[in-house]
Amino acid sequence: MSTLKWELIDNIEHFNLGESGAKPKVFCGREALYFEELHTNPVLLSDDINITCYRLEAEVAFPSSIGFAGLVFGARDSKNYELVYISPGNGTAMGEIQYDPIMKGSSTWQIYHGSSYQAPAFVPIGEWVKLSLEVQSNSASVYIGDSTSPHLVIRKLQLGKAEGKIGIWGSLPCYISNFSVKEINPISQKDKVQTDLQKLAYDTFVTEWMISKPYLYHDPPLIHKEWIKATVEENGILNLNRLYSLTEKGTAVQLQCIFSLSENVDTNLQLGYSDKIRLWINNVEVYHGECLWNPPESDGRIRSDHVTIPVRWRKGVNTIRAEIINYECMFGWGLSVKTGIYKLW
Repeated sequence: MSTLKWELIDNIEHFNLGESGAKPKVFCGREALYFEELHTNPVLLSDDINITCYRLEAEVAFPSSIGFAGLVFGARDSKNYELVYISPGNGTAMGEIQYDPIMKGSSTWQIYHGSSYQAPAFVPIGEWVKLSLEVQSNSASVYIGDSTSPHLVIRKLQLGKAEGKIGIWGSLPCYISNFSVKEINPISQKDKVQTDLQKLAYDTFVTEWMISKPYLYHDPPLIHKEWIKATVEENGILNLNRLYSLTEKGTAVQLQCIFSLSENVDTNLQLGYSDKIRLWINNVEVYHGECLWNPPESDGRIRSDHVTIPVRWRKGVNTIRAEIINYECMFGWGLSVKTGIYKLW
């Protein structure tokens, strides 16, 4: 099977740089594309590749411990694409692989985290290292260096089938060169991941929400009459990036869930969210707070046990209502709620 290769500098006319800010620069004696801005804008190959199963490769380098370099595939456009990137360690900690599907122009790494979407890996500083992806129709495997065993297997691509353009992506100081794609044979995926709403409900996650249209944050919150229905991801998180673009700081939505109980129940509700939240139980505000990217104190990731709130649920109709406000505009926003009511579902 043939391989298509681009050094990137001598044949940059085959790519759309878009708003990536990428520019030619030399690192370790090699010409490469240099990235230094914090953004989610990819460099996409202008032509479609018209193959469904393929191996992507590029060589990447980091001049310091801060930087991210990745491979793009399944790109519908510059605002919606699959992304896998790596970042280097700092001398005392390992580097990291992150699966970060871009949805409506926003990254989602605060939503997709844990062993299904991340993996530690040795990523050197100051030298070139190979990053490879083997892409199948609904999954992808990640390799670093000359390893023949994947460092991370992504068993479910969040944008669906890997159809669309390919390319590269970089953020903060990094270099990328020698990009290539090679067609590979398809393989059967026996353990395809599906969202098991019944299992999530058994674990007391709220799996279905009614969601308002987005608006700019107000205090007190606006009263909404139009709602749409949405279900959570396989990790129990409601991903608001699937629904709405984040064009302005302070964009907010309201969410609600209504259910009935046959008796009073005392539980500990568990909550995770990004970026800011106000939470009401039966029209009484029980919590407000923020969870933002603020290293090293906080990475802003949505974790279901971030906050625990004691709640007395009443016999009859109960309502959970939340207002989620986005301030970061590019790292993902949403929430996760576990009621602790095992008899509910």
